[in-house]
Amino acid sequence: MESTVGFIGLGVIGLPMAERLQQQGLSLVVWNRTAQKTAGLVERGAKRAGTPQELARSADIVITMVTDGPAVEALALGSGGLAAALTPGKVHCDMSTIDPGTSRRLAASYASRSVNFLHAPVLGSKRAAATGTLLIFAGGPREAFEKCKPVFEALGQKSWHWEEAPTASSMKLASNLLLAGMMEVFGESLVLATKAGIRPLTMLEVIGASALAAPMFQTKGEAVARGDFTPNFYLRNMLKDLNLVLDTSDQWGVELPATRAVRGAFAAAADQGLAELDYSAVVEWLEQRAATRTAAR
Repeated sequence: MESTVGFIGLGVIGLPMAERLQQQGLSLVVWNRTAQKTAGLVERGAKRAGTPQELARSADIVITMVTDGPAVEALALGSGGLAAALTPGKVHCDMSTIDPGTSRRLAASYASRSVNFLHAPVLGSKRAAATGTLLIFAGGPREAFEKCKPVFEALGQKSWHWEEAPTASSMKLASNLLLAGMMEVFGESLVLATKAGIRPLTMLEVIGASALAAPMFQTKGEAVARGDFTPNFYLRNMLKDLNLVLDTSDQWGVELPATRAVRGAFAAAADQGLAELDYSAVVEWLEQRAATRTAAR
């Protein structure tokens, strides 16, 4: 029998994910704190729930795609939360980026209710969400992973499974750490080259022709060269994830000196009013510090 999917969190990535599920023919019920964001989905056939609990009662799989761990815990375990309305056999699949500790607490709470919790954060842009080419890291019971396979097949080009939810959380944080580090050092490279009189597009050409080539450098580099920091992933969210990485590393006794430097750059960029731009706007902060421009604005 086809599962009904409940979707909560229609932000930059969440909305194209929900639209993709709808386009792939999955039965969808939606709720969002800002109800207006559900309008397009409802016009195309999705049902709008009045509350998160109403959504949980009518869905077999509940997906949450929200800002952080406290938001997920409030939705799941707070007053009027999802957990009270989810019955055995249903799955709460959180696809947000949260810390391992939060995913562990959620998994334990749901297990005590005989309800499955799966943490399945995603790696990819809003374009990847819209085209079903996300990478999905799923942690939790095998039966929950199998139940969610139609969702993952609609949204992603590949998924990985681990038996424990915190493992998926850690995989996502490790990936975002590398992404943040690549972007910050990439920005330093562009700024240094620009100071030397080298055109940014020439730098991109050299990178693309060498062992340094990475798709992110090309796509983000072209946007940076245009001075385009339209958010695909907010700088404030990258800063949040770097804070989670460092909190987790402190708990585990793992020293990450470069990460602390990268986190400092993103924090300074946020303090300069760039938090609501794309995370690549850390390059804008580097330009301000160097009193140079990698693009004509």
